Amino acid sequence: MAYAYVQDLASSWERYRDATTELVDPPPDGLILHAAGPTDEGVRIIDVWESEEAWQRYRSERLDAAIAALDGPGRAKPIFRDLHPEHVVLRHRDTAPQGVGKEEG
Repeated sequence: MAYAYVQDLASSWERYRDATTELVDPPPDGLILHAAGPTDEGVRIIDVWESEEAWQRYRSERLDAAIAALDGPGRAKPIFRDLHPEHVVLRHRDTAPQGVGKEEG
C-alpha cells in the first residue's frame, strides 16, 4: 500500500536545497513522488512512496543525517504528517494517468 507524508522544516530554501541535492539523485528505491518548496515558515515537503517500509528504509539509510544537518542547534524539529493514501494518480508525460493504490471491489 502506498505511503505519503507532509513534512514542514524550519529551514531556508537554500539550506534545504544544498543539504538534500544528493539525497534524491539518483531517486531512491520506492519513491513515487517528491515535491518540495519554500513557505513562509521554511520548507514544505510532500512525498509519496510505494510503501511505508520503503520510506523507513530510505529515512534510516540516507535521510536522518541530512535532517540533523538542517535542524542545527535551536531549530524546531521537523513536523511529519502521515497519510496512508487509498488513491494516488500520476500523469506521465507520454501516457494517460496512472493509478496506484488499493483496488475497489
